[in-house]
Amino acid sequence: MKSLFTILCWLAILVLGSWLRLDDLGSRPFHADEATGAKITSMRLESGNYVFDPKHYHGPILSELGELAARAAGETRWAELTKTPLRMVTAITGCAILLLPLLGRRRFGDLPMLLASLTLATSPILVYYSRMYIHEILLVFFGLLALFQFAAHRRWWPAGIWIGLMFATKETFAISLLAWGGAGLAVFLIDRAMPSRNDWLKAIRFIWKPLLVVGLISLAVSMFFYTNYFTRWAGAVDAFRTYFVYDTVDGHDKALGYYAELLLWPKQNGGLWWFETSLVLAALAAVIGSFTSPTLARSTRNAIRFLAASALLHLLIYSLIAYKTPWLMLLPWAHVCLLAGFAVTLVPHRPRASALIAAAVVILTIPQFLQSRHATGRYASDERNPYAYVPTSGDLETLGPWLDDIAAASPEKPLQPIAIVGRGVWPLPWYLREHPQTGVWQEGFENIERLPVVFALDDLTESLIATHVPVPRGLRTDTPMYVWVRHDFWDASVNTDEP
Repeated sequence: MKSLFTILCWLAILVLGSWLRLDDLGSRPFHADEATGAKITSMRLESGNYVFDPKHYHGPILSELGELAARAAGETRWAELTKTPLRMVTAITGCAILLLPLLGRRRFGDLPMLLASLTLATSPILVYYSRMYIHEILLVFFGLLALFQFAAHRRWWPAGIWIGLMFATKETFAISLLAWGGAGLAVFLIDRAMPSRNDWLKAIRFIWKPLLVVGLISLAVSMFFYTNYFTRWAGAVDAFRTYFVYDTVDGHDKALGYYAELLLWPKQNGGLWWFETSLVLAALAAVIGSFTSPTLARSTRNAIRFLAASALLHLLIYSLIAYKTPWLMLLPWAHVCLLAGFAVTLVPHRPRASALIAAAVVILTIPQFLQSRHATGRYASDERNPYAYVPTSGDLETLGPWLDDIAAASPEKPLQPIAIVGRGVWPLPWYLREHPQTGVWQEGFENIERLPVVFALDDLTESLIATHVPVPRGLRTDTPMYVWVRHDFWDASVNTDEP
């Protein structure tokens, strides 16, 4: 009966987390980063090749999986791509993350791993970005797989596969390696108190061969993808060159305390309170218990300390980097979720323990669940949602039908070519993908007034006011845009609407 109840709990968590990630997956407008990822995926679909760009974007794994998902949906060209198949890549990965604590149940027990899985399932930031076609949730999946593999102690070599896939997902995997290395050193120093020279030598002898094997495997796996299956060796050089030539986009510099405020400090936006403070308090209780509880097994105690040190080092490193976005915190935050699960190990084995555990579950997960529903529902593309970073305006969702209506009013003339003028135009090209004669210019150009439609983020009044009608539309919530429609098309569409 106990085993059956445990199985039902795991299934319930998987169903709950999957529903949060898969429900109405295609409704939110496409984010700019999703659109650029989709464009890279379309290039793979149409050419059959992949060329890594060390100055922009990230590793090849996302587009590799996106290509498979698109082909499974029967989509093989840029114009055919749709949101849901691409987002299924990260949504299914987000669901798979909920099962990873199963790998630790024998070592750490069912109860802490169940609670860890539940916090992973309901965390608003993890839920929100599991529904977005970007790299970070894949990094979380491979990163946690590597951690559970290291926790197994006996066989480390499969961790090389997962670390190699982390590298092939995004270059920021190096920050995780730094944080993990520092956390491992911190745990060793705390566990040994004052390690002797002999202790250091034993530790080095214990880890150097496994780490060498892990490193070689991870290098082989990552290069397999960066070189497009060992067919383009320049990709191997570019995979490392990216650390020196990567060009970050302006406008993402944040203060030192940005991540702490995002995740630790309660805030009220849109009439709602956004916070994950209870999760942090549970994680903190687990850390304190690792130093005060006499009943904790050594492996559990060290796992708690490692996760805490790693989360703090991640936070410190990312905070010191001026470039900041919310999704960079996904892997560190997954560490915190695992830590919160370990808080249950502090509950004494007494008759009233069940009530304490039930209370902890309610306090930890109910607020998270409600915030996740708000974040992925009504506030999915609303700047009042702290996780909706530079959200796309919902106005773009009606852009395609609106252009179709204008074109239908003048069937004798093509509504092309179309120009997009300005900087930071994504995700607009995604919404114009069914119009192949669409070009992007950073500024106006000669004879632009001849074009039927011009999308402008810059002021083109002087060039177009005599020939076009300006129609205000939204691009992103902080970025207004004008669509300039040539008079002949505009007049025909207006006359069509008259009774």
